Parts: sequence; structure tokens; C-alpha cells
Amino acid sequence: MSRPRLPTGTSKCRAVYFRNKLLVSTLRNTKLLQKATSMLAAEIEQNKREREDALTEKVPPLKLSGLSAQELQELCKELSRKIDVVDDVRYDLEMKVAKNEKEIQSLTQKIWEMKGSKQRTKLKRVKKSHDAMFGALTESKMASKADFKANLKTVKKEEEKTKLLKKATSMLVTEKEDKQRERETTLRERVPPLQLSGLSVQELQALCKDLHQKTDVVDEERYDIAAKVSKNEKEITDLNIKITELRGKMKRPALKRVKISADAMLGALLGSKVKESVDFKANLKTVKKEEEKKEEVTDWRKNVEAMSGMEGRKKLFDAGQ
Repeated sequence: MSRPRLPTGTSKCRAVYFRNKLLVSTLRNTKLLQKATSMLAAEIEQNKREREDALTEKVPPLKLSGLSAQELQELCKELSRKIDVVDDVRYDLEMKVAKNEKEIQSLTQKIWEMKGSKQRTKLKRVKKSHDAMFGALTESKMASKADFKANLKTVKKEEEKTKLLKKATSMLVTEKEDKQRERETTLRERVPPLQLSGLSVQELQALCKDLHQKTDVVDEERYDIAAKVSKNEKEITDLNIKITELRGKMKRPALKRVKISADAMLGALLGSKVKESVDFKANLKTVKKEEEKKEEVTDWRKNVEAMSGMEGRKKLFDAGQ
């Protein structure tokens, strides 16, 4: 049967159909993008509201009206202490951010290395010592030979290791002390000590406002750095999961313990490259066994009948000769 010819307008219909399909898909994508952008904007607004609520809760607005000079001094001291505490937390969070960023960098580098080198490392052939081979052959618990030089080497290595550990601990202690001093100096520079003696009420009020503003700024920075820390921690967990997945994909099979035969061990010991197995039976002499002649068992009645009469006596006479 001949295939029916399509009408002339079919190609145009197809073009219109595909164009409409493309338009529908683009509209769908635009709708999804609009929805995603609206959700993102709502999330940003929610985060902003949460941030403002947290900051207003920690740093409430000032009420300076009707306060005496002594009360203003106490308020200034309290605000200074608050700035000190918040700045302390901010400093710790900054250190944590720096540490997390280094860890993220190292983890990403590790992932790239794992993706780049998926080939397994070749296993090296380990030679067994003669003593170990003889012990396996004779199935005796033969003690390995005492190598005094090796023991001296291990002692020297242990001494070097202890020296390195002592040096590392001392370096770690000095590094911790340096960090503590640096921390104290930076915090002292950021929050200088208060000087309240000889200040009027108006000057104390201005100082309180200034300290309140500083507290607000420091707490905002602290909040942003804490958010960054949480984001970095999530990223670190994701990277660790990715590394474990990559390790699972290129997981090496557990190598089974293979027993070496006694012939192979002897071949390795004797250095026979030609024959891997030694045939002990081949050296034995072949001894032929002598076959014993078995007497045929006959019926005694037939013998009696054959030996009876003159014929039987003749046979006996012939056999005697």
C-alpha cells in the first residue's frame, strides 16, 4: 500500500504546534520563576523582620528622660559592658568564620582531587621472609629473629617523636597565648575604657546615646556574622556528605586472605623458577609387586571319579614317575 500524502498545510500546522508548545513551556518557566522570586522576596522579608526583632529585643530603645547624673553614669557603664560582651562574641564568631572558610576551601579541594583521581592505587607485592615461610610450612610458632639494630632504630624514632611532640605542645601554648593577647588588644581598641568623672547631665546623655548606637551596630555585625557561621556550617555538612558519597562510589572491595600452598612456598624458598610445585612422588622408586599364584578350586567328586579304577591307578603311577 502506498503511504497517504500529507496535505500542503501540514508543515505549517506542525510549526504552529511546536511554536505554541514552546510558548507554553516558556510561560510555565516564567510562572515558576515569578513564583520563585516571590518566595525568595518573602523569605528575605521574613529574615529581615526576624533580624530586627532579635536586635530590638537585645538592644531596646533608650529612655533618658528624668534620669539623674548618677543613673546616667550607671547606664553608661551598663552599655559599655554590653558592648564589651557583644564585641567579645563578635570576635569569636569572626575567628570561627575564618576557620570555617579554610575548612570549606580544603573540603572543596579534596572533592576536586577525588573527582580527578578515581583510579585505584596499585597494590604492591609484599615479599615474605624465609622464617615466616618456614614457619607456615612447618606450622610451628617460630619466634622471629631479634633484630637489635631495628630495636635501636625504633627507640631513636620514639625519642625523636617525643621531642617533636614536646616542641609542638610548646608552640601550641605560645600560639594560644599570642591569640589571647591579640584578642584582648583588639577588644580594648574597639571598646576603650569610660571616663565619666566631671561630665554634666547633657554630656552623659550624649555619651549614653553614642554607646547605645555603638551597641546597636556591634550587635548587628554580631548577628550577621552568626548567620554566616550557620551558613558555613551547613555548607561544611553538605561537603562532608558529598565526600562520603564519593568514597562510597569508589569504595574498594575487601581483599580476601589467600593461603599460599606448601609447594609454592617451597618453590619461593628454593628459588626454583622453572617448577612451581615439587613432586615428591616422582623421586620414589617404583617397586613391582609379585603376583601370588592362586590354586584353582576344583570339584573333589570329579577327582575321586577320575582316580578310581584301573585308569585312576595308571594316572597316579604316571604322576609318581
